[in-house]
Amino acid sequence: MKKYLNREFFFANKEKIICVLIALALIVSGIVYNTAKKPDADEFTDSGGSEKVSQTKTDDERDIIIVDVSGAVNDPRVVELDKGDRVNDAIEAAGGLTADADISSLNRAAVLKDGDKIFVPEKGSGRSGSVTNANSGTGSGGSAIADGRVNINMADKTELQTLPGVGPAIADRIIAYRESHGNFSRPEDIKNVSGIGDKTYEKMKNSITV
Repeated sequence: MKKYLNREFFFANKEKIICVLIALALIVSGIVYNTAKKPDADEFTDSGGSEKVSQTKTDDERDIIIVDVSGAVNDPRVVELDKGDRVNDAIEAAGGLTADADISSLNRAAVLKDGDKIFVPEKGSGRSGSVTNANSGTGSGGSAIADGRVNINMADKTELQTLPGVGPAIADRIIAYRESHGNFSRPEDIKNVSGIGDKTYEKMKNSITV
């Protein structure tokens, strides 16, 4: 009897059942088709219709450098940049230049390295702009020797030894001091280096700048 009823129900509702099955088949086919045609998240179609892999890098893929910006900028601080960025990018990241900034001695197009320190002087300060690297003791964006004076924030070991009273050992101490404490703020701060007292400073003060 049960089997008879099932058959009778099927024949009585045959058209409805067939319509439902067709509708289900169309829905499943549409889902399968759309899934197969859906592009990967990392791809996009350009105006010519070809697919290209997105060039946008994630935070993990970025090649990061850390740079210290000080002096005549609106927000002096340590900034995070991408490898290949330039001095001007770091200045902008630090809030841009102040109204009294003097950029005449600073090469804003210089490419930065990790660990660089940028100093932007104020107009009338008599100081030079500089980009120094604590890891190597070298600088860019300005000359270590200008107007006959040695920039003690940028000079390498050989250039430092041109100063009165500075030999290889003291030159190494000057570079080590820069690496530990950052740039000298004033020429007389060089007296903080072991081995350079008042007498040695008097001999060199007219030959150095920062």
